[in-house]
Amino acid sequence: MHVLKETFDQYGFPLTTQQVAQFDQYRTELLRWNKHINLTAITNEDEIIHKHFLDSLSVLEHISLKSGDAVIDVGTGAGFPGIVLKIYMPDIRLTLVEVSKKKSSFLKFLILQLDLHQEVNTEVLTERAEVCAQDPDRVGTYDWVFTRYVASIQDSAAYCLPFLKSTGKWVAYKSGEEIINSEIDNSTTHLSALGGCVETVFTNSKLNRGYVVMHRVNTTE
Repeated sequence: MHVLKETFDQYGFPLTTQQVAQFDQYRTELLRWNKHINLTAITNEDEIIHKHFLDSLSVLEHISLKSGDAVIDVGTGAGFPGIVLKIYMPDIRLTLVEVSKKKSSFLKFLILQLDLHQEVNTEVLTERAEVCAQDPDRVGTYDWVFTRYVASIQDSAAYCLPFLKSTGKWVAYKSGEEIINSEIDNSTTHLSALGGCVETVFTNSKLNRGYVVMHRVNTTE
């Protein structure tokens, strides 16, 4: 746990004693469950810290996520970046969307184990994002949409943009300048037709990560 704390400190994310314990338990449970269901291809403990935990958190260097913000993590898998952000900022209201029942079981177990369900709720939706995006109770209700998976911006837009408030932002985690530029070029027309646009792109050279930030335009709200 000492190494975990030191590593987070080096990247500018100081942890409380409770957060150190939560991240350590997260890593332990991830590896334990991974023996039975496919949660991650990364099984080295140090790589989990860098390629999952710090990778998820590093977006905070570029955006202003605030206490009380409503966050939805679409296609969260094993909880990246949503649960990582929730551990670091426990006052956000978090919704995790994961269609796999096995992965959802892991997420629900983890939320209880890490006490992330207290006070400000954390919920898991075991459903396709396309279905969730048609729920009237969820359309236009989130400050932030996060995606950290292989689907392209173009393919994700139809079910990510509807979640956003008029002032909300969708942040897509991407890797590689060439891929990012290609995805933006390929999605511009489609985004526009759906009432969205690319606002900016942030990059983190230490983790070889880019973040494409999008928002809604021409909204009736």
